[in-house]
Amino acid sequence: MATATAGSPSASAQVASPVESSPGDQANFDSSPVGGLPEEPVKSSVSPQPSPSRREPSGAQPSPAPPADISVDLNGNDPTPPTSPGGNNQPMSPARSTYSHGTHGASFSRDPPPQGIMARTMAQLSAATNRMVHKVQAHRAKAAARKQGGKLLLQQLQDESGAKDPSLVPGIMITPPPDPRYVAPTLAQTLKYKIFGAPGPIDPATGKVEIPDPVAAKASTWYKVKGSRRRTSQQMAVKLGKALKHHDEDFELLWAGVQRQELLLNKIKTDGKRLAAAIQEQADAAKTMASHIASLAETSIELGEGPEADARRAVVERARQLMEVMDVMDQDVRPACLEHLNNSVNKPVGQLCEEFPTYQQCVDKRTHYMLDMDAYERKLQKARQVAKDPAKVPHREEQFTKAQRRYTYFSDKLVEDLTLLDANRYELAGFLIEGFVEMQEFQSHRQTDVLAGLAQGKLPPKQ
Repeated sequence: MATATAGSPSASAQVASPVESSPGDQANFDSSPVGGLPEEPVKSSVSPQPSPSRREPSGAQPSPAPPADISVDLNGNDPTPPTSPGGNNQPMSPARSTYSHGTHGASFSRDPPPQGIMARTMAQLSAATNRMVHKVQAHRAKAAARKQGGKLLLQQLQDESGAKDPSLVPGIMITPPPDPRYVAPTLAQTLKYKIFGAPGPIDPATGKVEIPDPVAAKASTWYKVKGSRRRTSQQMAVKLGKALKHHDEDFELLWAGVQRQELLLNKIKTDGKRLAAAIQEQADAAKTMASHIASLAETSIELGEGPEADARRAVVERARQLMEVMDVMDQDVRPACLEHLNNSVNKPVGQLCEEFPTYQQCVDKRTHYMLDMDAYERKLQKARQVAKDPAKVPHREEQFTKAQRRYTYFSDKLVEDLTLLDANRYELAGFLIEGFVEMQEFQSHRQTDVLAGLAQGKLPPKQ
């Protein structure tokens, strides 16, 4: 490196190394280009010096002012480098200096920036909303699964009882046209026959109108509309007192028992979750309480000799035993009790609640069949009283007979299934009773075995 002589004109304007007597320190602060190239003179003798880590090229803007721990000489001398914290006047290296030029040597934190109150609130609201959405989706999925199970159960019950047999469906029967010898055709009947067509010919042997396609007739929209209108009319007649409501107290009691069984299973499931949470909470509270009690015996001073010191040491040892027992209770007894409760009660009950048969749609269908039967019976009574056409009474009788047979077959099959389901609750109750008792005994025995260690070495009672 080229050095300037003392008498040269550029010696006063040229920046000298901070400490000329220390080659190591000069190497730390002097970062002139390699190869001994001369340094450019500084534009102003009172301008602050550049960062020790590099030099400013000729014509560049002056560097920002150094921090307060670097002193600047107005005569143009070098800034005094910061000393070490020990006060030995040793210059600090650039890595230890608190001043950096631009982004050179700056430290960056990889931690995320702190969130404000609004950001934290929005994050909590978003998390709560997601949890609520997941709960709603799970509830809807469960409801859809139960509804689908009810549909399958209804189809199975209808197939077994023969309720879908066209010979038992009164609603698809075609009313024979009125006999003009007894009843003159009305304007409404004439318009109906002109729009929808007249009914087919009457079979001389049976006196009925043949149904072209019973399956298609039953699946038509018009069949469903007529059925809904017929049941609504029957319900209105019952409310107005024009018809009597069909009561079946035995079935109502049976269905109430099945509903109560499902309700109790759901309550047992909820109680099982509460019991598991209570066991967890009780164990946590017991361990915390024991820890606070044992903390009373902690001491940082050396216990001396004598009876009083021996008594204190016995208390300290007793506190240590208590914490060991509570650790075993927390790590061994509590998980084992929770697992036993889950296997003996909670898990079987949860599975029973999920797989409990959904007979509600079957009961609703039975109610529809009962309303149809009552409606056709009312129409039959009316036909017997006011009908002028003698062929109308046999038609109503056949409709009522089909509705009555369909209701009877379906109701008998449904009652049979519900009776078996209701009788199953005694076996189920016995299973859950034994499982609950075994869990209580298991918890009591495990706690007794662990606490047996504390039975020895009890402290003598205070005199």
